Amino acid sequence: MRRAGLGLIVAAIVVGTFADRPRAREAISLGGYRVLAADFHTHSSTWSDGSVTPWGLVIDARYQGLDAIAITGHRQTLDAKWGRWFSEKIGGPIVLVGEELPEIPQHVVAVGIHTTVDSALPVREQIDEIHRQGGIAIAAHPGTGYWEGFAPVMDRLDGAEVCHPATFDYPQFRPELEEFWQRSGAAAIGSSDFHGPGRVGMCRTFVFAREASADGILEAIRAKRTVVYGRDQQVYGDPDLIRIAEADGRLRKAASTEYPLSALDRVSQILGIIGLALVVRRVTS
Repeated sequence: MRRAGLGLIVAAIVVGTFADRPRAREAISLGGYRVLAADFHTHSSTWSDGSVTPWGLVIDARYQGLDAIAITGHRQTLDAKWGRWFSEKIGGPIVLVGEELPEIPQHVVAVGIHTTVDSALPVREQIDEIHRQGGIAIAAHPGTGYWEGFAPVMDRLDGAEVCHPATFDYPQFRPELEEFWQRSGAAAIGSSDFHGPGRVGMCRTFVFAREASADGILEAIRAKRTVVYGRDQQVYGDPDLIRIAEADGRLRKAASTEYPLSALDRVSQILGIIGLALVVRRVTS
């Protein structure tokens, strides 16, 4: 059973790689920066609670025109490391190792870390550890229920999600995220919080980076060089960069573009999930 599971995983990788056809699109440079489309909050199926394998996330991200993603499993970083390995092998998007620390009354997304951060730590110590590892700390879906938890560390946040898929389903959530972002003074972040439904990059961050690399992305977030298009195409971020982006028009168009996955991409995901299930069943039986 274990051998069959491993065979299905290999088949998933092969099918997904050959099925995926990266869409030709120009590299966008504005204001002297390379503009990278990124999604900093995604979940895969291995050790988190998503429905797509780490390599499936990479394939989805490339298909949706993303230059970078952070894979942010709950309390673990293994999914992200697998996704990064796979993306490097196929020439896919930049994958940043991440983690979501989902402790009440706040959820912190760590991006650009190397090892798992202990979510049992007080939130200030969580963020200190993220920064010690060279990463950035993002407030995840900070509706009013999380404001109390984030209150002691507002000045420590590098980014705050101001666009999240929930704002499209629950309009009252939008002003809560907007107010939190404005009060935090952190970089504007758009993230999909992808678990399976919806699509990777549904909310995305346009990062104005000095170089197209993980380090370049992290530096840009710390410097708050981001632009985010939210619900009803409301735009957030650095005012000067917004003016440049709006005058150009390409980012607004890219933010609203949606590409459905091909049938073979879905076959790849299904094979991967079945294969992992067989392997886990064999190991735990």
